[in-house]
Amino acid sequence: MLGGVKTHFTVALQYEELAQINKSKADKWEFMADYIETFPKEYHDPSVTLKEHIAQLRAIAADFRKTEEQDQALAKKHRYLARHGLGPPTLTSESAKESAH
Repeated sequence: MLGGVKTHFTVALQYEELAQINKSKADKWEFMADYIETFPKEYHDPSVTLKEHIAQLRAIAADFRKTEEQDQALAKKHRYLARHGLGPPTLTSESAKESAH
């Protein structure tokens, strides 16, 4: 296997894992917003209105979803690079190029 293929495949897997983590976080924040919206009597913070608090929770969820989408896009890019054997040179191939000069 070419060094770039392995490198990009590994990076793609890492981005996919990060995307899943960010999806999970977004789901949790969205759940909290839904819960507070459904059970408003459970909200006890007088410093922020219920409506503002729900909006803040949803904004945090949206930020995590945006990061999830970015992670998925990077994973897709690295899977493409891996499939086409493109990638950064490995230390071995760089050493071989330097030796040839």
